Amino acid sequence: MTCAGDCMIRGCRVLQKTPAALLCVALAVLQMAVLDYYLTFMFSAKQLAWVAVDLVNVAFLIFVIVQARCNLYRQNKPVSGLAWVSWLLLMLSVSVKVSVLVLRGVDRLEGEQNTFWSANTLKTAIAVSAVVFLLLLITQHDEELGSHGKAYIDELTGTVVFDIMDTVEIFDTLLVLEERKLLWPSLKEAILAVAVVNLVLPTVPLFTLARTQFGRKQLQKRLIYLHRLLGVLIVNVPNLAVRMILWHGHSIGISPFTLKNVVLIFLTTYEFYEHKKMKFELHEREKNESRSRPDCNIESAKDENFSEPTTIMGNASDSAKDIPSDAAPIEGRDVHLVDTSGDHLPYEEDFAIESRVVTQF
Repeated sequence: MTCAGDCMIRGCRVLQKTPAALLCVALAVLQMAVLDYYLTFMFSAKQLAWVAVDLVNVAFLIFVIVQARCNLYRQNKPVSGLAWVSWLLLMLSVSVKVSVLVLRGVDRLEGEQNTFWSANTLKTAIAVSAVVFLLLLITQHDEELGSHGKAYIDELTGTVVFDIMDTVEIFDTLLVLEERKLLWPSLKEAILAVAVVNLVLPTVPLFTLARTQFGRKQLQKRLIYLHRLLGVLIVNVPNLAVRMILWHGHSIGISPFTLKNVVLIFLTTYEFYEHKKMKFELHEREKNESRSRPDCNIESAKDENFSEPTTIMGNASDSAKDIPSDAAPIEGRDVHLVDTSGDHLPYEEDFAIESRVVTQF
């Protein structure tokens, strides 16, 4: 078993994530082909014009993957920053196709419920977007498991796959004719708009990763929290609101993804609380330190200014002669001349000597 595992690892090292790149392109082509078939089957052969758009998207996707691989081989070159453009083009194409199918082709889907080309196949084709995103992300970096760069990438994109699956589940209500008839006016368009935005939204973390070279540079913690807040406000809060409306307003069955929305909203809110709490405690600690610092300075200043006087021993007259008339004062000290010769100078001479030895505080 160990030999087989070692051989597999050696093979993967030689291929350098080529299987992931091939699978990413293959699934993207499969998704486009399925959606094009639905458009052609439900409307007309004119919908085959989408094939030209799909060819451009596939060609650009291959270019992005190859360029990223080449740049990773050359360690001195930055990672390609075009993955977000490829994802944006792919999801715009998918969103337009799905919107056309949902708004104009649901009635025809109703007659295909017992065939392979039912609404379930359409939802599966949309859900393939999650796998395409994951494989595209793998081809754009070479960060090792457990490294800071890999943790940074996971922190920005850890919930994207589940958000896409959550969005696909929202489409279920729009693809079932009986449930669509229960919806309020314009609610169908609102649900579709939320779903389309959620499909395009992973462009933001991909763009951020491209700007930071997929973990080689890292954002501030504050900006990472803003990314999480964006995911909560645009994905989880709207999806939770839609489910609550469908559940309580139309008696449509609730989805298990509702719990996912609640949990992510709670976790993101709690992380923001912890971040603000840490900043508040740090601010309070710095404030307390700044309050205690002046007292220390005052005590040290007192010790310096009120030091012991300096006594110069010797003959007072000789000492007075040794002190030049333009001598600089000795700051912070008292200087006394003590006559050790036994000859006491008159008061005037003492005064002259003391006036030349300046004492300052």
